[in-house]
Amino acid sequence: MEHFIIVEKILLNIGIILLGYLFKRLKIIPDNAGDVLSKIVLYITLPATILIVFSEHTINLHLLILPIISILLGLLTFLLGYFIVKKVKLDDKDKWTLLISIFGYNIGLFALPFIQQVYGSKGVMTISMFDIGNSFIVFGLAYAVAFLGSDKENFNLKKVIRKIIFFFPLDIYLLSLLMNFLNIKLGGIVKDFIYQLSIPNSFLALFTIGYFLDFNLNKDELKALGIGMFVKFLPGIILFLLLAFLFDTSQLIVKIIAIGSILPTPMVAVVYSNERGLNPKLASVFITMSIVIGVILMSIVMLKW
Repeated sequence: MEHFIIVEKILLNIGIILLGYLFKRLKIIPDNAGDVLSKIVLYITLPATILIVFSEHTINLHLLILPIISILLGLLTFLLGYFIVKKVKLDDKDKWTLLISIFGYNIGLFALPFIQQVYGSKGVMTISMFDIGNSFIVFGLAYAVAFLGSDKENFNLKKVIRKIIFFFPLDIYLLSLLMNFLNIKLGGIVKDFIYQLSIPNSFLALFTIGYFLDFNLNKDELKALGIGMFVKFLPGIILFLLLAFLFDTSQLIVKIIAIGSILPTPMVAVVYSNERGLNPKLASVFITMSIVIGVILMSIVMLKW
């Protein structure tokens, strides 16, 4: 029965993703809708969800290992990708686009709605701790790599640091952590208001993912895509297998680490590729394929563990 409920929730979420894709294909909503929707999620509904969840649960100290794990995974994947992609015969712009796309995980838009449906608010808090480290990888290391691969402008450390400091969801994560440690609770009309903002998060995040799906690539880009997918998911699959052999897979933290390590590429890969004059189309299809693979792998963890 429990497996049936999980399958039902996964299928419902996939249905919302397909709805977003259908709306784009039928041109029911404007061309810039994806950008607007993603900003609503990242700056309104996701931060509201984080504040509510962190205000309702006490953080166990063992969860502090999660940001460290996500940072180490990001660094490992980048190093693996750098040594493999460097030796492959590809256009330079495609190489740098792959390097931007292979590391970092789409948690706020993609994973969090699934986690919330299957594991509830405790699952949300646990994956949020993983996402704190992931944010430094996505908005620090990936942004720095985008600079290195660009002909437009030399590397600018100040811009990278500013990107991290002023990333609003990360600021909310840190604020929520501080409030939790100081036992500061949301209450009254403030909590009710924030809760109302959090309600549409799951739907909007999944719908936005569907809107950004793209399947159009040429032959050379398909080659780059195959190499990138291998590098992207190899560390996560190895970690997944190690966790299955070494730890109790019924523990929530073990499930979250396994899921976190096989999640798709964050949307900012397209933004960085476009901003630095690389290959945003390749980044877009890379995200799409990583979502397809991510859904399959995440479903396996949720159903088998």
